[in-house]
Amino acid sequence: MERKPRVLQICHDFKGPFATVARQYAGSFGDCDVRTVFLRGAESPQIVSAVPGEVEFLMLEKGALRGLKFGIVAQLEALIGNDVPDIVIAHRYKPFYLSMLLNRKMDIGLVLGVMHEFGFLKRKTRSVFSRFWKDNVSLLGVSHPVCDEVRTSHPHLADRIHRVPHAIEAGTLLDSVSARHQLGIPLGAYCYGTIGRLVPKKNHALLIDAFAKLGDNSVLALVGDGELREQLREQAARLRIADRVIFAGSREDAKKYMKAFDSFVLPSTREEAFGMVLLEAMAASTPVLCSDAPGPASVVTDAGIMFRCGDVADLAEKLKKMQTLSKQEQSELSTKAHERLGAEFSVAAMLQNLRTLPQVEKVAPVTGD
Repeated sequence: MERKPRVLQICHDFKGPFATVARQYAGSFGDCDVRTVFLRGAESPQIVSAVPGEVEFLMLEKGALRGLKFGIVAQLEALIGNDVPDIVIAHRYKPFYLSMLLNRKMDIGLVLGVMHEFGFLKRKTRSVFSRFWKDNVSLLGVSHPVCDEVRTSHPHLADRIHRVPHAIEAGTLLDSVSARHQLGIPLGAYCYGTIGRLVPKKNHALLIDAFAKLGDNSVLALVGDGELREQLREQAARLRIADRVIFAGSREDAKKYMKAFDSFVLPSTREEAFGMVLLEAMAASTPVLCSDAPGPASVVTDAGIMFRCGDVADLAEKLKKMQTLSKQEQSELSTKAHERLGAEFSVAAMLQNLRTLPQVEKVAPVTGD
């Protein structure tokens, strides 16, 4: 029997969206022998059952990925043994760097570095290193802006860069009453909601400032946790809106709460490369308001409302506008959102984008098995 192509997927960990990302990439090579390695994180039966193929956990300590990483390369070599992969898929830069070291030692067919954020090659050492890559290395960007950034700053890599956006999967949504009850949101109030880590890039401070300008009975729900939690709480108290801002904390499978919100708001800065939560809001038919930063804008286009990135007054005006959307306007946005999800961000679209790349077809043509 003919040997199936071997695919090795290397992930930093499975936090946030990366369990889903790992599952989707592994599933895109369902006709191949796939092995996924998580560098950090304890062994998880849930991850093993969710990600197709073999799953390995190196369980590296914090800080182990600093430096030259030759010891980690040796661990990966031991895992690989004689089963040299035809394709290595590396998510984020450190796994990509490890894959490049493996690429120097082994006869790998193709290395794919997946760029989930801006600045993948921003550091000078990374930029210089890119001049010495082997010909079998390509980069996948999750959005057009991410791809364009590297094409502009590293024109010698232009032909190696391809867009493969994240995909959205069908999921179970709580009804609005149940979702509001679990998040502590009053039933009668108009609710603006957002989901994400409480970190600077998400720009929750801007959202709280804008929300404070409304002066009505609406509420704002922040689902997520992070380093800025107490600072944001203090901000809400200082603006005398603490009773209208709900800090719901981190929630497992947070997308199931989307129906709790009358509108979903993503106030992110220009550092936001994509915004998976935008896909989740669009899939739930929750009207979307997001900044016009290149990453979010490339996801939403005309399927939502946008405000000028970083402009608190414009955000406040657009928050007011969300409350005045008619049923017809909401329906039109929902229709556009679902059409966009099907055309650009479905699992089938992701598989098509990935498996029809000439480099991939060369080493792992689709067999239909």
